[in-house]
Amino acid sequence: MPSYDKTALWQQALAAKVDDPYSKERERLRAAYEVARTRAQPLAEAIAKDLPDYTVHDITHSDALWEYADLVAGPNYPLNPCEAFVLGCAFLVHDLGMGLAAYPEGLPGLKKLALWRDTVADLLRKKGVEELNDQAIEQAAPDVQRQAIGEALRQLHAKRADKLALIHWTSPDGERFHLIEDAEFRESFGPIIGRISFSHWWPVDQLAKEFGAVMGAQVGFPQSWTVDPLKLACILRCADYSHIDERRAPAFLRVLRQPTDTSDDHWKFQGKLYQPRLEGDRLIFTAKSGFSIDDAGAWWVCFDTLSAIDSELRKVDSLLADTRGERFAARGVSQADEPSRVAKLIKTDGWQPVDTRIPVSAVADL
Repeated sequence: MPSYDKTALWQQALAAKVDDPYSKERERLRAAYEVARTRAQPLAEAIAKDLPDYTVHDITHSDALWEYADLVAGPNYPLNPCEAFVLGCAFLVHDLGMGLAAYPEGLPGLKKLALWRDTVADLLRKKGVEELNDQAIEQAAPDVQRQAIGEALRQLHAKRADKLALIHWTSPDGERFHLIEDAEFRESFGPIIGRISFSHWWPVDQLAKEFGAVMGAQVGFPQSWTVDPLKLACILRCADYSHIDERRAPAFLRVLRQPTDTSDDHWKFQGKLYQPRLEGDRLIFTAKSGFSIDDAGAWWVCFDTLSAIDSELRKVDSLLADTRGERFAARGVSQADEPSRVAKLIKTDGWQPVDTRIPVSAVADL
């Protein structure tokens, strides 16, 4: 069942309220979001068809980002209804480009892009094909094409998200469908929803360059309902990075999908994780069981992931402190800086992680 409407963020910004002087405006935003969510759901479900090795990216991931926004930013972080609408749509859109369904023309549309040709050529080169002409690329074997689809979708998905709030899908009888059916909202908010969605793959320092100005309020709404894209991009980024609990890798779904190699390590470790909690200004991740020596690879992927989340939270905190002053509740991940400390929370079974990285103590001499 959907859980987004139980979150503090939703309740304070978009939920119906008693004696609300702006009930019509709030209801319009709420209804537009729910239509967008309904439209995004089948697009998100189609991702598994094209990228079966990847952990869950369906509508449950988008819904969970509302919960993680509460956790990371804090339940009382100030967001007005327009900001909540834009953020919610960015939650829906940011990963949809990982499926061919995000391309109304399907695979033929993907094949028109330069990256497709480059990806197929690279795969053929690795297989020893020397004659890389147009015919060789167009007639690549089915296994090469499947691998190219996955690679191209992964590399393009964030960039594709930039346009998804604006494009349309056409039915056989000519009817057009948009994610945001309200044309006024689509024109006003669609471009910034796309940029915020795209930004989850940018370096953190690019956010301030791209999102320096706060947008004025939409006509017909209270003047205080401005939209701060920098703040929203930071919430999306941190919530998305932090969502690695077992909902992303259900055990039975892993059995059905049979992911391989490094992908399976992601499934293994995420399938063991509880939801994180916040203590002080640190997220604390714990696991429901230890990692055996056979699962050591998954443990190290988990360690690297927690370190990456810690790094992102710290960078975003520095950015917000310097630009907005309204810092998030979560500013790092507990114990994430050293393997033996992570092992106190994400336990190992019968082995101890040893950090073999070589530290540089004399930089000037080096």
